[in-house]
Amino acid sequence: MAVLTTTVFEQNLLAYTNGESLIVNQGGTRSSKSYSIMQLLLEIAIRSKKPLIISVCSYALPHLKLGVMRDFDEILLARGFIPDQIKNKTDNYYRIGKVIIEFFGTDNLGKVHGPARDILFINEGNFIKSEIYTQLAIRTKQAIFIDFNPTREFWYHNEIQGKIEHKLIKSTYKDNQFLTLAQIQRIEAKKTNKEWWRVYGEGELGRLEDAIFTNWRYGEFDDTLPFIYALDFGSRDPDAMIKIAVDKHLKLIYVDEIIYQADNSTSDLYKLIVAAGIKNELIVADSAGTRTISDLSAMGLNIEACVKNKILDDIKAIKDYEIIVTESSYNIVRELNTWVWLNKKGEVPLDDNNHTLDPLRYGFNKLTKKVVQRKMRRL
Repeated sequence: MAVLTTTVFEQNLLAYTNGESLIVNQGGTRSSKSYSIMQLLLEIAIRSKKPLIISVCSYALPHLKLGVMRDFDEILLARGFIPDQIKNKTDNYYRIGKVIIEFFGTDNLGKVHGPARDILFINEGNFIKSEIYTQLAIRTKQAIFIDFNPTREFWYHNEIQGKIEHKLIKSTYKDNQFLTLAQIQRIEAKKTNKEWWRVYGEGELGRLEDAIFTNWRYGEFDDTLPFIYALDFGSRDPDAMIKIAVDKHLKLIYVDEIIYQADNSTSDLYKLIVAAGIKNELIVADSAGTRTISDLSAMGLNIEACVKNKILDDIKAIKDYEIIVTESSYNIVRELNTWVWLNKKGEVPLDDNNHTLDPLRYGFNKLTKKVVQRKMRRL
């Protein structure tokens, strides 16, 4: 069966067959680096005549489930496998012949400090700690693959680059010939944001600093609390809707991703909201979309415009709480990790990677009635 691959796959295959023991993939958005590595790991498994343990890890298992594990199921189907027939859903591994491909989060210290493996793939290595990498690396007998978006320097730049022999593969969206025209247009629409473009468009090391919100963790949504929905409208960007509740006594914010999809008409968006089971519940939406709010209201939704504060006021208020994110909220977690300060000292946030975090602010303000009053200037 023919396998459709990009040049990124070919470069990783060549590095692996040449005996490289450390293969690092630095790339921009949609460059196919993670997908290509998973394709290669499958081909290694299919062709192996001896038992192998291949470990795929990232900072948390839910991230893997909604990222490379989902990709892997697609890759398996393309190669004629039925994923459910070879997958152990309880322990998160696949058995292909004599090979086991396991998935785990590095928050599982038993796995990090546990048994050895033959091959290791660290997905989004910039989100794990140096000491975690060290523990995983010393327990790996053969090759190690690492991929990352170069948002800023991390342990790879300080401890590996220029010090330890390895193969560096750099890629951008232009290396992925399978992107649609719409996907390419959405990426290239960001060219005016120079810092974003340098990292995600060109795949080069950026100067972005720390994430704005680090006060979050995974957890279940507390349905005993009053909740609402919050919505941010997109055009080329996705329409993003979350479910949100706030425990003001315990200082907890609960969020769950409901919709994250681009290129919707108002009718399409309405259908997505109804399909999510939302009928009479309140939706607080971006006040800039007054016409869309009016149209959705006419269709029968209980929707109103949010009242906006200055972004910095909202950031400071939300930092006083802990954000609890459901495991299925892949895009919320991705944005929590990538919405960063463009200028931390000057408190200037990057105007991107915040499509779910804007409705987080709208919903938080509504539930806490956190509206900062500005004094009117006399004429």
